[in-house]
Amino acid sequence: MPFLSKRILRRNSEMVMSRGHITSREGFTLVEMVVALALSLVTVGAVYSLYVSELRAQNVREDMLEMQQQARVVIDVVGRELLMAGFDPRGVNNDVDLSNDFLGITYDPGRLIIKADLNGNGLIADANESITFVYDIKTYTLRRNTGGGNQPFGENIESFLVEYFDQKGNPTVDSTSIQQVKITVTARTEKPDTQFSKNSGYRTVTLHSRLTPRNL
Repeated sequence: MPFLSKRILRRNSEMVMSRGHITSREGFTLVEMVVALALSLVTVGAVYSLYVSELRAQNVREDMLEMQQQARVVIDVVGRELLMAGFDPRGVNNDVDLSNDFLGITYDPGRLIIKADLNGNGLIADANESITFVYDIKTYTLRRNTGGGNQPFGENIESFLVEYFDQKGNPTVDSTSIQQVKITVTARTEKPDTQFSKNSGYRTVTLHSRLTPRNL
């Protein structure tokens, strides 16, 4: 009997050890959990960093696209109106009456002034027949005035330069000698990019256009 009891106790002890061994295989140690958590944090951090980087790059691309479109709109619209400068279907600038004469383009270093008799009544009175473009350096805005005040026309414009030339292509300050006009528009992004070191973080694009109005 004592021998049998020892064998039973031994078997019970082995069963307990065996069960404990099985339990340790199915679970995780504290070290394993810490390592797994650290790897998870590294993975999440890498994914988040990639997401933030791509989001910033996408915002930069959108700002640059908007900047380029803004510059093109200014160049296209100003260019079309310049080509109509001096439009005079009734020939009032060539008759004996000097009271209704008008200049298609008036020289002004700070503004671009365009006039055209669009409705053909011999007068420069209706809207869009006398257009003035003024650049507001304080707000980086190009403004357009057709008689109702300087209205915003181009935003985020860093510079707007107008140059006047005579028939031979030489610079001129005489309004009656103007035959060509060159406009230079520099637009910038709406928001600065902290990773772009130049120009206080603002990216820019510059477009040029030199036109010869056919009605001058």
